Amino acid sequence: MAVILFSALTLALAVFALAQRRLLWGVIGVGAHSLALAGVYLFLAAPDVALTQAAIGFGLVTFIYLLALRRTGRLTVVAVETPPLLHQDGQQVVGLEWEILARLGRQLHRDIEVLWVTRAEIPRLLCSGEADIGAGGYLPRAEEQVLLSRPLVPTRIVTVRCGSGPLGAVDGDRGQDRLPPDGIAYEDHQQLVAAVRTGEIGGAVADLLHVRHWVLADEIQPIQTTDEEETAFRFAVAPSEGDLRQALDTLIAELEASGQLAKWLERYVG
Repeated sequence: MAVILFSALTLALAVFALAQRRLLWGVIGVGAHSLALAGVYLFLAAPDVALTQAAIGFGLVTFIYLLALRRTGRLTVVAVETPPLLHQDGQQVVGLEWEILARLGRQLHRDIEVLWVTRAEIPRLLCSGEADIGAGGYLPRAEEQVLLSRPLVPTRIVTVRCGSGPLGAVDGDRGQDRLPPDGIAYEDHQQLVAAVRTGEIGGAVADLLHVRHWVLADEIQPIQTTDEEETAFRFAVAPSEGDLRQALDTLIAELEASGQLAKWLERYVG
């Protein structure tokens, strides 16, 4: 009878461990499952096997727990390289958003890891739990199921015409919502501006920050610019990280109140 009860408990604990979304509860479930399984072997008159099972099980739990501690000591940021907000400068990441992220990491005692991805990948990586924060000139879209920080930098979406032909936008970016039916989506802003420059398309729908950068770098010569909508750059946060979003919003509010955010805006954006 005891063997049957312990076997049922072992099965229930295995299901419990596999069903947990939070890693800590999963680790606890694995440890309890190992202990229950050792009990089964003990009642089957196999004490040597029971001791071995318990030792292996608790060793595995310790290993997983150490990995969990290492993971929770890091914030994973997936971002689009967007000067002057967030970009690579040699071996360092710099920019206005980096100043905020670095300060957030210090407050939370967590290291910041930045992974450069395309704009279209950011919501998926956040919703799957593979990343904590999305950054790099992030402009929210209505259908994306992510948490959003307070506004960082005001901007607007504009349509810039440089010639005849269809318009283009970055795949997944806010500008894509304003494309006409014959519009073309590109993987990133570099591909988009290259298509405008070579005449592959007649213009682009993008945020004013990128358009200003292209004009100052003499990459495009606009013949017409049309304002589409006012918006603002923000951070995106994984849906499961409500506490992290709150910490980020609190930090941004403190930076606004102290005037530090305005100083960084002047320094990086001008």
